[in-house]
Amino acid sequence: MSVLEGGAEALEELPSWLDWHAGRHAAGAAIGYFSYELARFFESLPLQQNESLPDLSFAYYPRNEKISRPRIPRPVAPGTQQLEIQTNFDEERYAAAIGRIRNYIAAGEIYQANLTQQFSARLAGLPPEQIYDRLTEGHAPFRAFLKSPQRTIISNSPERFFHVSGGRILASPVKGTIARGANPAEDRAQIAGLLASDKERAENLMIVDLLRNDLGRICCYESIQARLWEVETLPHLFHLVSHIEGRLRPDVGLRDILRALFPCGSITGAPKIRAIEILAEIEKVPRGVSMGAIGIVIGSPRWPRWAMDFNVAIRTMTVQEDVAVFNVGGGIVYDSLAEAEHEEMMLKARPLLEALGGLGSRESWAIEACVLEH
Repeated sequence: MSVLEGGAEALEELPSWLDWHAGRHAAGAAIGYFSYELARFFESLPLQQNESLPDLSFAYYPRNEKISRPRIPRPVAPGTQQLEIQTNFDEERYAAAIGRIRNYIAAGEIYQANLTQQFSARLAGLPPEQIYDRLTEGHAPFRAFLKSPQRTIISNSPERFFHVSGGRILASPVKGTIARGANPAEDRAQIAGLLASDKERAENLMIVDLLRNDLGRICCYESIQARLWEVETLPHLFHLVSHIEGRLRPDVGLRDILRALFPCGSITGAPKIRAIEILAEIEKVPRGVSMGAIGIVIGSPRWPRWAMDFNVAIRTMTVQEDVAVFNVGGGIVYDSLAEAEHEEMMLKARPLLEALGGLGSRESWAIEACVLEH
């Protein structure tokens, strides 16, 4: 196994590193992540480097195969257990942040921004494997578990960033969320409400347009097509998903794709660059792997087996030195209501908090706000 990780130099080396290994290991693959802050190498952006985390980290495995993962027994958590959480926003400050974004929208600087809240929790020895086992009960389609001596990345992402195969690329942004009902009849009503929501559909369409333009930088433009507003079912919620696909130009490689697409517009906003600037100003802390991308690279553009599949690293936590850190967010538009947005954000956070604490009610979470604020 060969490992490549770091910042700008590692990004520069990545294509040749992939090509060298692909020529020697026909059945191999590279697996790893890109952090959200990698975007500063493609555009001039005010993103803070995460000092404890490489901007990218990949391992090349000579053989790629599917194996069964054994389930890990769960100890029964005592009723007095309490999960202590630190976060960069309380509900009041979250509402104030939404107000600032709405002001930027009113001023015509952006149409949408994906505000995230960062959570941090000390694990008290809870094994990352057990967190993954708890978190992924719902089998989100783009889940991942990456473990190294330095850190563990645990992802239960439902969102595909991009998939490359046969000279084509597919992006599948998730934008639009509603809670599951208590029974099938309520589920049907919630789905109907999600599909009928002008706000959710408009928010989704903004990101589809953004990604269509991003793909236009690397695809034959006339080949780009979109399928809109499909509903994806998860244990706690429903998502609205769209799909944009195009034929890659013959000269396009991995770095070209990253330069055109990274980070995914569904977790930034539109226009992308100005949204990233505003979010950096408001959130104040590096997002890290959360909101970046995790995936696999098979071969390289010089080899016929070239294929890639990356998720958007939402519902994703990084564990280092017994501390788990993750971001959870949602798209803010001018019509957004602070209370509803906070409720949606906590709905998305709940499975991660439950996986960390093993307890089901919010009363079991001791949330200390603004400890992470600079």
